[in-house]
Order: sequence, then structure tokens, then C-alpha cells
Amino acid sequence: MSLPASVRLSDAAPSYPVFEIDHPTCVARVALHGAHVMSWKPVDEDEVLYLSPDAVYKEGKAIRGGIPVCWPWFNAHPTNPEMPSHGIARTRFWELVEAGESGEGVDLKFEMSEGIWHATLTVKAGAELEVMLETRNPNEIPIVVSGALHSYFAVSDIEQVRVVNLEGADYLDTVGTPTMRKQTVALGFGSEVDSIYDSSSSILLVDDLSGRTILIEKSGSPSTVVWNPWVEKAAAFGDLPDDGYRKFCCIEAAIANDRAVIVMPGETHVLSTRISVEE
Repeated sequence: MSLPASVRLSDAAPSYPVFEIDHPTCVARVALHGAHVMSWKPVDEDEVLYLSPDAVYKEGKAIRGGIPVCWPWFNAHPTNPEMPSHGIARTRFWELVEAGESGEGVDLKFEMSEGIWHATLTVKAGAELEVMLETRNPNEIPIVVSGALHSYFAVSDIEQVRVVNLEGADYLDTVGTPTMRKQTVALGFGSEVDSIYDSSSSILLVDDLSGRTILIEKSGSPSTVVWNPWVEKAAAFGDLPDDGYRKFCCIEAAIANDRAVIVMPGETHVLSTRISVEE
């Protein structure tokens, strides 16, 4: 397949292709492995996504940072503990099936199939970034799908940011003993956070140190996951610097736990997120 003029192919590691986008609206990188958006920087803006400098580029290993695609299940497999956490999409090579560009940006479309699972992921990179994950069910039986677009957002300092517009939402706090709580104020960070919110609302990530606000919109997503591993867990990750946790905040458009969706034969479900920068 021929690539648009604004896209060239490189390698993050041997046999590990990456699509490098250099368009008047943005620069971005998307790996074929996992159909994984690694970076996105709109013109005249700083990098929006966090990518670990210690990320490992190897088949079967998810990239630490960017937007991992957790699919077709979220967290542990619902019935088989031997299956990989967060599904199969982020640890497989996908196939690029379409590539195009316009004055608004670059579109890349990827597909993958394994057993009963069939998905298309579309990346629209321009002044805004949109990622759309479509689950197709060509089978004769219903399938149950959960997952997340596990976005790592770059921040100046995790203790200087706020997550706004989750106020009033119920959430499952999974740090320690899982406990249901209600968010009463804007969310700040001073320790590990791993929370699943019952919320389909758009989110604002306010970085008080840099003065930047990131708007995260979503659809097909009844859950929002907010995550930062903090000191001890970050130190245990071999693909993240010990202080790397200070430089990102994960806000995920998700379908989590009991909010899994049933996709009937012949039908589809689309989980999407749209990201933009507000000053």
C-alpha cells in the first residue's frame, strides 16, 4: 500500500514498523504493533501523550505510554485466568488497510482478527486526535466486549494536575480492597490512583504548572478509568523510570467490569476518544 506524502515508515526496533506522521497540523507516531498511537503533537503545542523512554518494542509486549488498546476485555479475562490481562489487541501486530490525508490531517485504519474477535481501529491525527475502535461480530452468536483506550497524558508534575468533570460520579477505588466511593471534588494526585468511574462525560485534565488543559471526549464508553501507579509500583516496572509516574496521568475511555457490552451477530460497537488542547 502506498502511503500519503505526510506519512513515512520507520522502525522503532528491527521488524517493528512505525508510521511517522509529519503534517501541517501535527506530528505523530503510530506503531503497527497494537495499532498503538505512540505520540501526538499538534502544531505549536507540546507533546500531548507520554511515552516512557524505557518502553520495550517487542512483539507480545505492550508499549508503555501513548494509547494502548485494551480489547476485547478489560483487566483480567472474565472466565479464564490464564488469558492475558487487558486482552490481545495491544500485543499483536495489526494490518494497515487504509491510509489517507487531507488538509485536516492524516487517517490510518488498521484491522485485526483472532478467533471470534474482529476489530478495526481508525486514527485521525490533526489539530485534534481521534481514535475509534470498532468491534465487529460476524459470528452466529453474541459476543461480550469490554476494554479501554488507555491514554497516557503528558503532564508537568502529577501533583500539579487536576481531573475535572468527574464530580458527582460513583467509582470503584481498586487501590487496596476494592471500595465504591463518590467523587465530590476535582481529582488531584498525592498517592496511587486506580479508579473506575461510572461516567460517560467528557473530562478536562488541567495542568496548573504548564497552564495547559487537555479535553478528553469519548463515546461508546460508560466508564472512565483514571490511573497513576505512584512510587512503589512505578519502581517495579522495568519499562518505566522510577520517577516516570510524575510525568503522566492515564485517563481512559473504557468499558469496564459490569458495563461490558453485548454485540449481537451482524452488529458493531464503536468505542472512541477525541483529544484536543485548550489553552
